[in-house]
Amino acid sequence: MKKFLATLIITGLWSMPALADWKLSQKIAMPGGASMISTIYVKGVRKRTETKMELDPQTAKMMEQMKSMGMDPAANMPVMPTFISMCDQKQDVFLNDINKLFFVDYYDWSSVPPEKLAKRSGPTKITIKGTMTLDSWIEDSGKRQTMFGLPAKWLKFTTMIEMSPDACDPSPPTKMEMEGWFVNLMLQTDNCSIAPQRTGGTLCMPKMIVKRTASPGFLLTGTTRTYVNGKLISENKTETVDLSKATLLDALFDIPKDYTEVDSIQELQKAPIKIDTSAKTVFRDGSKAQKTIAIDFFSGSANKIDQDSVRSYVSGKVSSAGMNGYIVSSSSDIAGAKFANVIGVEIKKIKESGAAKLGGLFGKVTGSNDISKAGTSSAEIIVTLYGSDGKTVVASSPATAEIKGSATDAVKAAIDQVIGNLLAKAK
Repeated sequence: MKKFLATLIITGLWSMPALADWKLSQKIAMPGGASMISTIYVKGVRKRTETKMELDPQTAKMMEQMKSMGMDPAANMPVMPTFISMCDQKQDVFLNDINKLFFVDYYDWSSVPPEKLAKRSGPTKITIKGTMTLDSWIEDSGKRQTMFGLPAKWLKFTTMIEMSPDACDPSPPTKMEMEGWFVNLMLQTDNCSIAPQRTGGTLCMPKMIVKRTASPGFLLTGTTRTYVNGKLISENKTETVDLSKATLLDALFDIPKDYTEVDSIQELQKAPIKIDTSAKTVFRDGSKAQKTIAIDFFSGSANKIDQDSVRSYVSGKVSSAGMNGYIVSSSSDIAGAKFANVIGVEIKKIKESGAAKLGGLFGKVTGSNDISKAGTSSAEIIVTLYGSDGKTVVASSPATAEIKGSATDAVKAAIDQVIGNLLAKAK
């Protein structure tokens, strides 16, 4: 269901008209002072998107200070992949250019070779339950100007999504508004009529009811707002800093030959290993040593949460306790290293409301996590502190939490209840 909604929203609100060759860079300002820089390349029916974060000055200064003390906070952060849309091949590709990895997400999993389906979550039987009503319209202010050599219109583009109470994941009414200067980037007739119809892992979908459809063009500069139950949840500012037409190399839109395929987006986003894990301690100033504690992969229902986010959260807790939290990238890290301790988390039970699921989805689209607070989630977990071998139990504590937010937030809240006592036994 979540994957279906993501495809629907991103395709409907951010679909890119097919052009000759062009390049566009945008800066999206997010709450808290951080910004996201997105660069889009288009050649015929293929599109390449590269994204990077631009931290606010205070956060950037703090990270530089941590580096000066021998710690690199960016080393354990998930990699932001490059995205290539290949609708002519009925697939999307995600690239990790640091580790030279790629992941293929097929439009139709029924066409995937059996050997690949054995490794991934392939198509399942779809149950149609309830309805999702979509309505989109345009309000034209009448204002006009020329931007980057193109005629631009000031428009407000609104999309409403309403789920029926009997839908698989009923959610509150959600509205997204995009208001600003729009342009038509359609320079030639090249287009791809194949719309993604992903069904991998989907168990239940609502029946689609479309009242109205509208296509405002591409938002160059303006504001995107998201409302849930009539309440403003997020607001982001978009500014185009460059738009140019140029002949682009075909290689930008293909999978590099020396890249290795992985079986999930989570595996693709693993941070590169940049530190030596063979020592128990990490020295800050030559006199004070820190214990290094490995943050292992989670077990149980870990696929229902953002595991990378929670493992980073645990690493932060370890660092706050005066030790170094190292996020492992494979089980071999633990087997071949000499960590002082290893932390593991078992996800026993997860419950997330439809509102929280939709909130998490819109958070990814809009760059804000506030919307996830519209729903309630609960988590039941067990946090275990192991010895250096990663097997001997030093201490173990169960925890439960129920909060306003996503399932990932609920797991973090449960960890907060027990992590302090466990880390005290690691000192």
